[in-house]
Amino acid sequence: MLIKSNITLASSSKRRLDLLRKIGIEPYRIINPEINEMNFEDIPINKRPREIAFQKALAAKEKNPATDNFIIAGDNIVFRGKKTYDKTDKISEVKRYLNELSGKKHFVLGGLCVLSPNGEISKRTVKTEVFFKKLSNTEISDEDLQKDGLNKAGGYAIQNLGSLIVSKIKGSYFNVVGLCLFELVQMLKGLGWKNIN
Repeated sequence: MLIKSNITLASSSKRRLDLLRKIGIEPYRIINPEINEMNFEDIPINKRPREIAFQKALAAKEKNPATDNFIIAGDNIVFRGKKTYDKTDKISEVKRYLNELSGKKHFVLGGLCVLSPNGEISKRTVKTEVFFKKLSNTEISDEDLQKDGLNKAGGYAIQNLGSLIVSKIKGSYFNVVGLCLFELVQMLKGLGWKNIN
């Protein structure tokens, strides 16, 4: 049974909420931070997800300044070389992503930010290496796989059909799903959080 915790989740992502629930955390409040992520494209890739997560947390704090909750936010970027593979709602883009990442290694950078009730800030970046198997034209054209990748960074969901095309990872699995739980809990505890469950 989940008991509401003293945490505000600054995210509209169902995946991040589901991940928190897996470890017994039911956010007291969920706030959609509504920031324009396109405004961060000039920031180097290795710093971008952490900065976006920070701005999401600040936006949530601004929407509810009187909160005595810990505010948590996350962001993920999928990239290979200098090229990013952002969320897309176009099947044609998902197909292109799968084709370009087929048989290759790419990276998932997860940015995390926690704001404590007394104003302390903790920010981290988690990096995971992801290896795709060599995909056939039939696999890349599979409608179910393509639909599964809609609105997912990288054009795939490792927790769903993406599990059939990811041959190996090095690092945090949950970072690829959307939120590195181990790092997040360490950050929360470092700021004095105690789960009230």
